[in-house]
Amino acid sequence: MEPAGLDFDPGKVFHWGYVVPDIDRALKAWTAMGAIVVVPPTQDPIQKVFCSLLIFKGAVPIELVAPVSKTDNPVKVRLAKGGGLDHVCLFTDDLQADLRSFVDDGACVAVQPTYGEVFDRELAFLVTRVGLVVELMNRRALGRRVEDPLIGFPSRNVIR
Repeated sequence: MEPAGLDFDPGKVFHWGYVVPDIDRALKAWTAMGAIVVVPPTQDPIQKVFCSLLIFKGAVPIELVAPVSKTDNPVKVRLAKGGGLDHVCLFTDDLQADLRSFVDDGACVAVQPTYGEVFDRELAFLVTRVGLVVELMNRRALGRRVEDPLIGFPSRNVIR
């Protein structure tokens, strides 16, 4: 019998966020290592970052996150520490319920639910009691862009 809590949904993990100082330079380095670009660099004016989604080694979705401005950006602290792995993004079918669940477990909301331009979805950021930054993102696109940016992304992770 499997111990309680060991069952998980691999389709819930959308990506790992990786902070970089320059999106173009980072894309060159990652694609030279074999990463495939799924979503090209796109500016999110609300979050004040450029983001690009990659698949690394056929297995790991990585979101590169770079500041739009060197002075006014939400990743300044992470960049001061050298950049790198920053957050895990989980798909959700009920953003408000999952947000409440994290808060009930002691997490603090870092970014209230807002529109994310890059993936055309509502998202929120939390920081857990152990310091893990979690991005919650609605699984379904909001339809504000002509086409869902995740069309063609592995079906287990997209709309079910």
